[in-house]
Amino acid sequence: MADTQTLHGLDDVLAKLKALPPEIVSKRGGPVKSALRKGAKVIADEAVRNIRAIVDGGDDDYVSTGLLAKSVVVRRDPQPQKSRANERYRVMLSRKKYPGRKLGTIATGRYLEFGTEKQRPTPWLGPAFMSKRQQALETVVRELNAGIARIVRKPSRLP
Repeated sequence: MADTQTLHGLDDVLAKLKALPPEIVSKRGGPVKSALRKGAKVIADEAVRNIRAIVDGGDDDYVSTGLLAKSVVVRRDPQPQKSRANERYRVMLSRKKYPGRKLGTIATGRYLEFGTEKQRPTPWLGPAFMSKRQQALETVVRELNAGIARIVRKPSRLP
């Protein structure tokens, strides 16, 4: 599911970013890194709520270990250039195994999201993204503006 949005109102933010030294947006990240992480965290939190709603609203005989919800993480992409980006964070599942079973969290998450021959899909990540994408975008813009303002106020930190 590819979703693209045109961002409006970021011209002043982009101008401020271009005026800053390149070290601020480098590997250490600066305000861009932390703003993107906080935006991704909004979506991750909603994904966890969706998983808990699916699991808790399920079969009475089923007892959840909570491992799937605990394995939702936000990770920085080590090679964002592959997706033509300078910085990128992904909401994903960390690889964990259920005790005494061959099945892991990644497979379980996929089975829930897309279904199987015997189980209908109960999406949790797609709806989390669709419902929180605007809030995540607003979080990124707000945090980016605050981070830039913080750096501009402290010129002694710049080389």
